[in-house]
Amino acid sequence: MNEPNSILQGSVAHRGWTSVVDPVTKLLMALDLALLSFCFTNLLVEITLVFVALVILLISKAGKSAVHAIEFSSFLIFTMLIIQGLFYSHNQTLLVSVVGIRFYQEGLLYAATMGCRIFVIILATSFFMTTTTVSENSKYLEQVGLSYKAVYVLMSVCYILPEMMANMKKIQMAQRARGINQQKTILEKIKSILPVLVPLVIKTLDQSMERSIALRLRGFNSPHRVALKSANLYRHEMVNHRGLSLLAIILIGWKLWIIGSKFI
Repeated sequence: MNEPNSILQGSVAHRGWTSVVDPVTKLLMALDLALLSFCFTNLLVEITLVFVALVILLISKAGKSAVHAIEFSSFLIFTMLIIQGLFYSHNQTLLVSVVGIRFYQEGLLYAATMGCRIFVIILATSFFMTTTTVSENSKYLEQVGLSYKAVYVLMSVCYILPEMMANMKKIQMAQRARGINQQKTILEKIKSILPVLVPLVIKTLDQSMERSIALRLRGFNSPHRVALKSANLYRHEMVNHRGLSLLAIILIGWKLWIIGSKFI
């Protein structure tokens, strides 16, 4: 089995308690964690949310899946810390000076807060994608009444990043087999990604189009097709959906109120 297919088909090695939690509940959990991170600006609260998201990911026994995403985002956050520490528009309080380069407290706190939000989003989405499979999500969403086309679009968006990572890994393996781009340092890894970034995106989108055509030829968009039922037995579906949806609405309303109060 090739790697892209294995990722997209999503064979989950460890099920545990996540097998009795339906996909929509998991998606709403990820959404609520992301919304919570955007509702607060306190760094300690953001660190707490990162810890909570990390614990959820670890107890679901799917922590290894987020390692590569965290490595990449760590480099991005480190760059953000340097830029904001030097050039943030609200910089006033000097925190440290290294070889004449001054880093300010306001910029570093702002970058650290944004970095924590990135980590929360990565950990939350990793939890969703590694504890559910494409087939499980598709069956459940069709079973609750969502149309086939809407399900396909949603699944394509959710799993386009894992497919791009799988394609990128194949390209890097082919490059190393030819003796080029050995990628011994982080800078070399970045240089190897940039030249293939556009072809990588085009190839991934082309694969999505090919899957869509193949599914149509198999009659998946037929109005007479009967949606498959999920084999999993989920618990407290409606209670979870309503509670988490209500929390998401409250968080969105709270954030809009905070934004609106600045202009009143």
